[in-house]
Amino acid sequence: MSVFTRVFLHAPRSGVASVKKGFNLRLIIAFAALTLVLTGIVIVTWEQVLRPYYYGWVERKYPGPENVENRWKLEQRGEHFFISMTVDLIVVSILLAMVDRNQRRLMEANEQLAHSEKVATLGRVAAQVAHEVRNPLAGLLLYSEHLKGKLDGKLPNGDAQLIDKIIDTINNLTATTEQILNYARPVTLAPRRVDLNTVAQDVIQLLSTDITAHRIEMDLKLNSSPVIGMLDEPSIRAATLNLVLNAVQAMSTGGRLTIATGSDGNKLWMKIEDTGSGMSAEQVKQLFEPFNTTKSRGLGLGMPYAQKVIHQHGGRITVDSKPGKGTQVAIELPARIATQDRSHQ
Repeated sequence: MSVFTRVFLHAPRSGVASVKKGFNLRLIIAFAALTLVLTGIVIVTWEQVLRPYYYGWVERKYPGPENVENRWKLEQRGEHFFISMTVDLIVVSILLAMVDRNQRRLMEANEQLAHSEKVATLGRVAAQVAHEVRNPLAGLLLYSEHLKGKLDGKLPNGDAQLIDKIIDTINNLTATTEQILNYARPVTLAPRRVDLNTVAQDVIQLLSTDITAHRIEMDLKLNSSPVIGMLDEPSIRAATLNLVLNAVQAMSTGGRLTIATGSDGNKLWMKIEDTGSGMSAEQVKQLFEPFNTTKSRGLGLGMPYAQKVIHQHGGRITVDSKPGKGTQVAIELPARIATQDRSHQ
């Protein structure tokens, strides 16, 4: 496939802006105009700047009337060579830069597709396992509570506590299966006016006990005006809760938690920054992989779920972290999304 074909075939095939086989007519016209402009600039540069020096050199190299024809040939060949080669080099360089950019975008899209397929597969498998386990767990809980009621007051305290531990364990397993199922379920958006300032404040209030227990200093840098967008409040609130909880847990011996919000045109943003232990580049790369966690407790679904919600809204989430210097998570969301429900498997 030629360079021109690789560049011109990348655009969508729609409307009057395209011709057969997906060639982008606007891009072709733009390149033709660019080539004409570049040719004009090169010709002017040659005529005004380089030509006198080159003609002078030819005159000195081949003096006299006997070399008139040689001088004329050298002058014409030199002029044609300079103009054509200069224009060709510039245009080809631009084309190669465009091809390189498109290849990088394609590689990123392929990586994202592979990641999405992996996440979807893991989600389906985990959901199936959780679904199969949930009903037996419900039965075990029912039997254990029934057994506890039957033996209430008839067992020593130590034996009675064993039944309580069984019930607590079953409840923990049930909560884990519900978390897996919630991650695997499609996210159906019901957009309405949501203020990110309110979301941040509510999450901080909800986690106030953990923040105090970890001796964390709060620094709220919320925008002075409401940061309002058409968002699905429950999913955005759950995603924010996961991100803030991660930041709190990263500062087990204290630190500073900074939450900032703002808007930029049609974009809303929120930044969550902690002064915890930070992460290596490899850890950041694997951060959104389901069931990838370094915590002794937890499934590693918090960050993948947050990413899922943010992407579902048409936004993006980025993580910047360095070992020993803390972590910053930045969320960017469109102020408006499609009003119809959108589901993501």
